[in-house]
Amino acid sequence: TKPADAQYTYTHNGWEPEVTEVTGAATYKATFTSVTNKYTVTWKDFDGTVLETDENVVYGTTPTYDGATPTRTNDAQYTYTFDKWSPAIEVVTGNATYTATYTETVNKYTVTWVNENGTVLETDNNVAYGEMPEYNGATPTKAATAEFTYTFAGWNPTISTVTGNVTYTARYTNTVNEYTVTYQWYKNTTNSKDGAV
Repeated sequence: TKPADAQYTYTHNGWEPEVTEVTGAATYKATFTSVTNKYTVTWKDFDGTVLETDENVVYGTTPTYDGATPTRTNDAQYTYTFDKWSPAIEVVTGNATYTATYTETVNKYTVTWVNENGTVLETDNNVAYGEMPEYNGATPTKAATAEFTYTFAGWNPTISTVTGNVTYTARYTNTVNEYTVTYQWYKNTTNSKDGAV
């Protein structure tokens, strides 16, 4: 026998020189045929899902992935784009597994600021996920009524870091208006004998 190595598996196929009748001391050397080994190359997605399995890939050849370009579902924070395989693809010297890797692009969203009546006060585009939005316009106002005076009191919902498109609506506190009531005396000169009201 001859131990296999990464490249070949060996099979005994005879002796050298050819065995003949003994006529004296003789030494024979085993000879072997070699068969190039073949290996399995596995291609996986980032989560371990097997995308493709290539069997019987000959030692010394460069493996190739023949499937569709791997994809990864976007989430609220990132958009994913296939980048490369890890580790870097090399000629086959044994069983190998390659895993898809992705670049991550931080998603951006729109933050809209509206008054209580729905009037858009400001629109902030391309606000990155995780950023704290900020309103940069004039302080919102609401016209007073006969009953109430309104004072801006913040936004609804409470401002928080961006995780998606969001609309903030101005909210107000109201204060009941107060008025002055003036009572005036009226002198009835027709019906009063003494001039009293």
